[in-house]
Amino acid sequence: MSIRTYQSFSGYIATDPSIEPTRDDTPRFYARAGQRQAQREADGSFTKLPTQYMPVVALGTAAEEAALLSRGDDFVAEGRIRTVSYEKDGAQVEGEEFEIFKIGRRPSDNERTAEGSTPRRASQSREIPSEFTGPRAAPTAAAARAM
Repeated sequence: MSIRTYQSFSGYIATDPSIEPTRDDTPRFYARAGQRQAQREADGSFTKLPTQYMPVVALGTAAEEAALLSRGDDFVAEGRIRTVSYEKDGAQVEGEEFEIFKIGRRPSDNERTAEGSTPRRASQSREIPSEFTGPRAAPTAAAARAM
């Protein structure tokens, strides 16, 4: 049996997230994420490069996890980069987005202490939107066997 691996993305939520269900009421999270870039120089110092941005999207349980994040929160996620294509203003647009399978909040640099990381302040806690906490369908027999 081999170990399952996915791509990872470490960054921060750069825009206010959109947290809305899809047409079939599947939870959906969408935001643009930023990743700060730097280049190591020959003398060991770092030169800041422009921040890179990418759309991130999560569906289902991953969207519920992502719904706890807000603009400015640092995160680490596993998933995959997928190509997207859609029509906008009569023109075909193609691009990439990161599809999140799992996501977690990461303490930012200013929240870390010498002893480790500090817990999230109570004033920053978030509730999962009510439309994401509705009754769930029972897993199918095939899904139950896969678990």
